Amino acid sequence: MSQEISFTQVQLDEAIANAKNEWVEKEFNPLVAERDDLLQYKPKELSDGEKAIQAEKEKLAELKKEFFQKDVYFSLKENGLEAFANVVKVENDDELKEVVQSLSKIVNDIKVTNGYVPNDHKQQNEYDAFASKKDTKGMIGTKLANLFK
Repeated sequence: MSQEISFTQVQLDEAIANAKNEWVEKEFNPLVAERDDLLQYKPKELSDGEKAIQAEKEKLAELKKEFFQKDVYFSLKENGLEAFANVVKVENDDELKEVVQSLSKIVNDIKVTNGYVPNDHKQQNEYDAFASKKDTKGMIGTKLANLFK
């Protein structure tokens, strides 16, 4: 029923070597090629000097950012808009100028709208002026003057 198959050691070694070569060709070589292709995108290792320069550049960028934020605050304060300092987020001087102009216009419009506007304001006539001074002669004089007009 079952037949025994016997191989010599040489045949066995040859079969293993063939299987290994086939696996290397089909599986291993494409992976190595893909890895080699991806290695070009790996960031290069920085030397100590390059790391120090990079750190200084980052520090300088942070200082520039802080300085610009202070410039923004002082520009807003100069125009009486320091209450908006936490809200205003700009990237450059041109944007800052536009925002300051817009906010100044809005604040001025709000001041005008909320300003005091008397409803019953009318000009005071001569009779009322004399009445406020309690000058009866002037009051009678204006009444008589109005009669003869």
